[in-house]
Amino acid sequence: MTTAHRLGWREMQNFRHDQPNTILQLTEQLGRLAHVSMLGIQLHLICEPDAIRELLIKHADQLHRDPFTRRIFDRFVSGGVFMAEDEAWRRQRKLVQPVFHAAHIEQYAQTFADYAQKMCNSWQPGQTRRLDQEMMALALRIICQTMFGADIDGVTDRIGQLMQTIMAEAEAQLRALMPAPKWLPTPGNSRQRRAVQEIQQLLMEIIQVRKAQKDHDGDDLLARLLLARDEKGNAMSDQQVLDECLTVFVAGHETTAVALTWAWVLLLQHPDKLAKLQQEVRDTLNGAPMHFGALAQMPYLNQVVKETLRLYPPAPGFGRTPTEPFSFNGTEFKPGDILMFSIYALHRQKDFYPHPEQFQPERFATDTAQPPRYAYAPFGAGPRTCVGNHFALLEIQMVLATMVQFLEISLAPNQQIEPVTLVTLRPKDGVRIHVHSRASHAGP
Repeated sequence: MTTAHRLGWREMQNFRHDQPNTILQLTEQLGRLAHVSMLGIQLHLICEPDAIRELLIKHADQLHRDPFTRRIFDRFVSGGVFMAEDEAWRRQRKLVQPVFHAAHIEQYAQTFADYAQKMCNSWQPGQTRRLDQEMMALALRIICQTMFGADIDGVTDRIGQLMQTIMAEAEAQLRALMPAPKWLPTPGNSRQRRAVQEIQQLLMEIIQVRKAQKDHDGDDLLARLLLARDEKGNAMSDQQVLDECLTVFVAGHETTAVALTWAWVLLLQHPDKLAKLQQEVRDTLNGAPMHFGALAQMPYLNQVVKETLRLYPPAPGFGRTPTEPFSFNGTEFKPGDILMFSIYALHRQKDFYPHPEQFQPERFATDTAQPPRYAYAPFGAGPRTCVGNHFALLEIQMVLATMVQFLEISLAPNQQIEPVTLVTLRPKDGVRIHVHSRASHAGP
């Protein structure tokens, strides 16, 4: 086995404070399958497409989520498909996957556009707004509507407050060198525990009311979860439905909001790209509201979204740990090792993406040579690819096109926008924007 590079103190500090770029630098120095040692733990840093394919597909059954991820997320999404393993994961994945089938997701496109338009209507020329916070609030309203429909009226704001508390404490735990165990009654743990308990109670009440109505054949995500059956005809328990609802809230609004924020940052930093997208939207819609059928006529919109997810994948990486020893490409992987799949570093490999730091949506044009299959993985790869990837992509496209059609905005001056990895890869200090104008035909 190749000797592991032992991280020095400065490298460990860099790893802690800027993991994506530190992994990028280490893999540039040591190779796209790099082996390092930190505090006695063997880390395998992976941004090689062939290795990603081999490890996440052929060896998928021998890999579990890494202990650090489990320690943080077990506090609030322990029972959902995101954290489940082995047979429990296979059963839940089979139940949940059809809920997010592309054919089902299309019906939500108008909801995405309508909510984006309502947000645009509320912005006034001359205002300064926090783009990141607005995108987070919008994504939360959308996930509440698509998950529960009218049943959630009046509760959305409270769910938003609870989610903020839960995620803020998760971020504090991620920043900590040694996060306090969840059983320790620290102020942060107590705040998070109370928020988790309250949101679970709120969601469970909604689930039980819906079940008692004996009428859950609607089109929202909750209805589909309640109707889901395994191969033996068994439905999910109330607790399993609750766990999946929480998983959707955590994974389904934070990542989408971050992607939309970065898309606007990149477009506003590159006025020529924004102008090209505005022209495409104008030519396609001709003043009509955004609708699902228009997407097929907006190839540049798709390219912008793909390039945004390349440069700033909301989940910049993920970890796995072997459940049993195995070898690949001369490397022995054993229990206790951590395999770190860096999507951020993968997407910045010069072999696959010339001038990787540049925002070039055109690199995803259909008449341009595309990188290898596993050189692009914003939603992961293998059997555990994000189950909601179609939902997220459609939401990002519909919201972005609507905003481009109805708003003229610019970045506020005197702000340095740089990424930081917390739960997701987001702008460190947020993003302030100026609202210049709003289209007069933006609807009621």
